[in-house]
Amino acid sequence: MRHPIKQTNRALFLALQADAKEYPGGIRAIAEAIGMNGNSLANGLNPGHEAQPPSLAVIIEIIVLAQAKRAVFALAHLVGQVPMDFELESRSPVEAIRLFLSLVSSASDLLGTGSEAAKDGRFDADERRQLEPLLLALMKATGELLRSVRGG
Repeated sequence: MRHPIKQTNRALFLALQADAKEYPGGIRAIAEAIGMNGNSLANGLNPGHEAQPPSLAVIIEIIVLAQAKRAVFALAHLVGQVPMDFELESRSPVEAIRLFLSLVSSASDLLGTGSEAAKDGRFDADERRQLEPLLLALMKATGELLRSVRGG
């Protein structure tokens, strides 16, 4: 038996609904911008309502208009992906490599000095405070280096 798409993918529709509500003027303003009836769109996004969901084209328009990060993250989770919430800068290959290597070196130094944490897998508050921003910067630098390697 096939379950309604809005129920089987409830998290996605809740994310779309929340993102659309945060758009200036809410769901009605989005509906107006894309030439739809506000009630129809609201019902289509509501996972608890029996109305059919919006088409893929309408969902894409909502994502673009509302800059719907929650919805994009929910979509990524449907295929086992975890997006990172930062914008990649365009860097020259040399800049990207230098930044990446510098951050790898910093992470290595930090983990080297905190070898007790690395051994037992536990990080105290101070180690977390130091390591978390460094790891986020390293992930961003990795994305920028990959973009550079791919020619983007």
